Amino acid sequence: MWRHRFLIKGSEQELAWLNAQAQRRYLLMAIHGNWYQFKKVPTIYRVFSEYVPQAIAADMSNSNSAFQVLAQVQVQQPDVQIVYTGSDQPALQQTTMAPTDPKIRLQVALQLRDQAMNTINLSLYAGVVVWGLFLILILHQGDTDLIGVWMLMLLVGLLAVLGLYRTAHRLQNQISQLRRDTEQYDGAWMPTMHVFVSALTADLDTEKPALKSLGRWTLVGHSKKGQYWYDLQTLANAAEIKQTLRPFVTTDTNVNVLSWLGLAPLGWFV
Repeated sequence: MWRHRFLIKGSEQELAWLNAQAQRRYLLMAIHGNWYQFKKVPTIYRVFSEYVPQAIAADMSNSNSAFQVLAQVQVQQPDVQIVYTGSDQPALQQTTMAPTDPKIRLQVALQLRDQAMNTINLSLYAGVVVWGLFLILILHQGDTDLIGVWMLMLLVGLLAVLGLYRTAHRLQNQISQLRRDTEQYDGAWMPTMHVFVSALTADLDTEKPALKSLGRWTLVGHSKKGQYWYDLQTLANAAEIKQTLRPFVTTDTNVNVLSWLGLAPLGWFV
């Protein structure tokens, strides 16, 4: 059985999906791009994945252990292999493995995201070309009976575009979380969120790890009433910013977060 999925290789989301297939007794056999091959097995397996250097990956393939090597995926940046292993031993069904270094996961995610986006763009261009050629054929022949087929193709194309957009959005959400975990924002477009906090008696300590992980803070100014305005370059949304700020302010402190298109709250300059 073959299944197609846009998933970041080695991610928690991918591993959860692979184990869901394994619970149905479909065990991973190979991975080719975004295509996953499974086979039906008589027992339930637990699937694991990890990033390993080339030499260790070769040793894992040759070693005899309770874990069976199911598939391997080569990644260029960084130069590692993603090794997928599995076991049907009951004692290992509840085993958990420590997460891989988030910096490595981020590098792998960025490369795989670029590959996925290239596939999405190619699919969109190919769909537009096919749809356009079919429309030209209908107009040239004057066959109105094909209008229904053309409309069906248009509907299928719109649904495919929607599906691709949702896939790209999920991939970007995973990468945004990894950037926040590692505080590595090189090459990322970070919109500026306007954070208004009132009332404070002193500046926020934006160097604290929890606040610093949100992104780059800049104090714009404050009013005589203790209302502070910060510009925050971040990948977090308004709800995440408020939730992160809550432990660092009192319960009666008001926090307003506006997007880079927003304006200051009314009365802030008073």
